[in-house]
Amino acid sequence: MFSDNSTTTTMKKFFKILFSSIGIILICLMIIGQIANNTMKPYVAEVSDRSDFKRMIERADRDCPIPAAMGKGAVTGIKLENDYLTYYLSYDKDFINVLSSLNNEQKVKEGLIMCFLCINAQGNNQGDLIMDLLIRFGYGMKVVINQSGNGRFECSASVNEIKNLRDKYKLNPHEALYGLLSLSVENEKSDLPMILDEGMIMTDYTLERENIAITVLIDEDLYSMDVMCENKNIIKAAMIEEGLNQPESKALLDLCKVSHTGLIYRMVGDKTRKKCEVLISSNEIRRIVPIPANVDIH
Repeated sequence: MFSDNSTTTTMKKFFKILFSSIGIILICLMIIGQIANNTMKPYVAEVSDRSDFKRMIERADRDCPIPAAMGKGAVTGIKLENDYLTYYLSYDKDFINVLSSLNNEQKVKEGLIMCFLCINAQGNNQGDLIMDLLIRFGYGMKVVINQSGNGRFECSASVNEIKNLRDKYKLNPHEALYGLLSLSVENEKSDLPMILDEGMIMTDYTLERENIAITVLIDEDLYSMDVMCENKNIIKAAMIEEGLNQPESKALLDLCKVSHTGLIYRMVGDKTRKKCEVLISSNEIRRIVPIPANVDIH
């Protein structure tokens, strides 16, 4: 059986893997809204008619390819085609894109609208401004993923669907991001149980009120649940340190901060069924995680 130090080191490695994977998933789900904001924000105030809107999209397209998904993909084109604002994306061949994994066209459309609502967290309601332009000039939105680990994918929302979904999900940024978390959790559960590391299997991944709760089955021939419980504060400190110092891991903490969501890690012994629970509350995350320079949230 591993020693106290070995247990803490292994748990730190495990949480690095877990933080990174969840953080990347959520970043990829938000990518359309972020690209729209970053490429179009400088020109939104200049748009007064469809020709101005077309020129804005042409400028954004000239900036492509735009790296995305933590370097695992790129936006290869942004076009106006057949009355749709169309984003073309390409991911690494071993990267599973989240949108096609949802396997539900309506949820994909809802996710896209939530992406834009999340942009409102960056101030001045930029997400609403971009959707206002689409509605004003009669454009729908389409996403075409030409390459990814799960193949080609295409989805679209008409201008009327954008209007109706925005009215339905007229949320503040925190609630919109919580909606994205819900979609992500629902998607991830289909892959469970999942082996995370030696002696650790993730068996459940759910939202419990304001927390993401992750349940991990622990092999008690390798790890002592008593040792884990005794060192719970040390394990928690190691998790937070890992989360703040690794870019991919911090992505999850940033997203939790914006959505006012906490994290629960629930370890369960495979023989005794003894539980050890580590909680990083929403208040703690909001206190310890610095606000990114380009985001205006509280």
